[in-house]
Amino acid sequence: MEGDGKKRAVRILITGVTGALGRSVARCLLASGHEVGGIAEACHDYLDPGVDFVCGGLGDPVLQDLADDADAVIHLAPVDDAAPGSAGIDGLVRVVDAAARGGARLLFPSQAAGSPERYGHAEKLVSSGWAPSLVIRMAPPVGRQLDWMVTRTAATLLRTKESSAVRLLHVDDLHRFLVRAVATDRTGVVDLATADTTSVVAARRLLAGVDRLPRRVRPWSQLTPKLDVAGLQHDWDFECGWTASDAVADLARGLTAPGRDSNAATVLPSGLPLPLEAIPRGVSSDGTPLLTAAPEGLEGEFDDKIDPRFPVFGATSADGALPGPLSPMSLDVQLSALRTANRATGHVLALRGPLANEWESRRVAVFGHRLYAGLSTGAAVAAQLSGWDSDSAIHQVPAERSDGDRREIDLFPLGRPSALHGLRGSATRAAVLTRALGSARQYKLDVLAYSAAAVAERKEALALASMGRAGLEVRIRLLRDRIRQGWALSALGGLVAGSVAATPERDGESADTTAAEVMDLGPVAAETTALVYALRRNPGLCALAEAADLDGIRAAYPTFSSDVYAAAARIGHRGPGEAELANRVFGDDPALLLTSAARAAQDPGTRPTPEGATASMRDRFAARAQECRELAHDATMRFTHDLRMTLREMGSRCHAEELIDTADDVFYLTCDELLTLPPDAPLRIKRRRAERERLQALRLPDVIDHTWTPSDDGPSLDVGVGVGGGVEVELEVELDADADAEVGGDIDVTVEPGQADLVPPVSA
Repeated sequence: MEGDGKKRAVRILITGVTGALGRSVARCLLASGHEVGGIAEACHDYLDPGVDFVCGGLGDPVLQDLADDADAVIHLAPVDDAAPGSAGIDGLVRVVDAAARGGARLLFPSQAAGSPERYGHAEKLVSSGWAPSLVIRMAPPVGRQLDWMVTRTAATLLRTKESSAVRLLHVDDLHRFLVRAVATDRTGVVDLATADTTSVVAARRLLAGVDRLPRRVRPWSQLTPKLDVAGLQHDWDFECGWTASDAVADLARGLTAPGRDSNAATVLPSGLPLPLEAIPRGVSSDGTPLLTAAPEGLEGEFDDKIDPRFPVFGATSADGALPGPLSPMSLDVQLSALRTANRATGHVLALRGPLANEWESRRVAVFGHRLYAGLSTGAAVAAQLSGWDSDSAIHQVPAERSDGDRREIDLFPLGRPSALHGLRGSATRAAVLTRALGSARQYKLDVLAYSAAAVAERKEALALASMGRAGLEVRIRLLRDRIRQGWALSALGGLVAGSVAATPERDGESADTTAAEVMDLGPVAAETTALVYALRRNPGLCALAEAADLDGIRAAYPTFSSDVYAAAARIGHRGPGEAELANRVFGDDPALLLTSAARAAQDPGTRPTPEGATASMRDRFAARAQECRELAHDATMRFTHDLRMTLREMGSRCHAEELIDTADDVFYLTCDELLTLPPDAPLRIKRRRAERERLQALRLPDVIDHTWTPSDDGPSLDVGVGVGGGVEVELEVELDADADAEVGGDIDVTVEPGQADLVPPVSA
């Protein structure tokens, strides 16, 4: 957010827009209020639909048409012939000519560490062209996003014999600078690098634990080019958010993330890299038109549209973690994370075609800023993996119309998905089970590493207050990626637990105890068990707890009061609605923990741990997987709370600078919008706050079939989100006597292992 003068919106053309760098830069520019067009030789599923994309090469005449409409051109297509998607020097020549003819300003990020012959020639071409231009000479790029530039820097650091000091550039800071640069009219040459340096020896020490170094990667020609960052600080008033050593540490995060192929910077089908990129909202992989579900005038800005092939959705039981209507910031961060989790499980389930796209993009959908699970999608995956029973009625869900009459909703009005029968079906089920069980071998280690990172990367409020603005911005980006990683780990844990529980038992093993019975307590419940027992033994204390009278408890029961504050300190990142970033948690208000314990003490349905029960080996493995899953979820909530604290600090600074009206206005922006602050940010905040208040007054139906209308009451649908042995999605519909006789009572849709809803259970 550094800058001189007020930002203005411009039309920007990006070459190589479908590359990893191009996609991320395009998202940042769109969030900052610019119009973005792009050209590349191949499309990409993860390109933001807001980009006006043209599929073509730089030799295509359409390049000139695009340049004529642009105020600025960012040339991100590599000039290095060995880089993927390279356009070479010839492509740069065409871009320079098109920008000059169209009167557009040209921005060219150049690799200062690259071959002086190639990149020096490229810089001269840009500087000597007729178009006004800005050459950005980059230090060797690093970061957790392992594109071709970053992997080349990693290979150079680990293989070079130099021991001198080196300046580096984190890719996050490149994004930030490009957003900064397009909003100005500056031209010339600027060196972009960290203000400090780190030694090659220290960098190798930070990368010592990396065992997945990409091979066959060409190193940079000169790791330590001459760079002058004085102009960056004084003329541009720009500060890098990453120091050189921290940037190398972030590179290590990417290289040590599970799922990296040892031979290239690619993602294995069953892997879990960092960062995980989320599929954009509102897209269909095959161009099928998507339909608006809400009545006219009631659609939320962040609501999903419906694919008519998968039109039925049910309200989830995830309100404990993500109560609606959700804030825009939570919708942006948490829903993109849930979609990356769906992507990870979709790879394990070997989904293909439109079903894979639907599973990833709308398995968890948003209507009225509330979460819904795709019932059609889940049933379609069940058909793919377990075959379809033509005599079963599980493809229909009873629901209630606005006039009170009951009807049955067909999950597949355009036709049931084809089932996999015979050898093909058996082979598919065996492959999915094998892939899921294979993930179990590494899953515990991945969860433990992720949980340890959640503790190690935590920063207290005082540390956040001492950070610069740039440091806060890059920390927000890191925490967003960590949250995505955590949701994906939780989802994969569901697959592991379900798959292990579904494996055949050995002779002589008991099958009486299920995984849910073996593992019934999570970290939060474990911390509050003593509080609940104390409240059950003392009715007077329980009455004070129900009234959230901390002062009265402190005076009458000082020991119990100390226990409450100690527990709140240990699990301060948890609480009611804990994944909603705008909510307060136990660490903010210990009274929330007190009232939660009081409700648990009054609940007679709490199941005690069975005494003397002997679980089979299969169930013990499933229970351990479920325990790891809850640990992954707990660590995800730690990162979520860290992001909450960072957003609060950012909001306080923006409010002090009169950029927003109140500090909590940050929760009405998306993550990228907060980091770029578009010119109309105050109007967006005002509009979204009013929309959330309007949606708060609406009660959405429990079942959505193509469209929805507000309802005062209706059937109570609970789509199970837990994972047990042989996962079940239970559709418990409250029916009257007549309807029960007609429909047949509760409907249980049994889904093969791995088909659980992807919202992890939340411990109360």
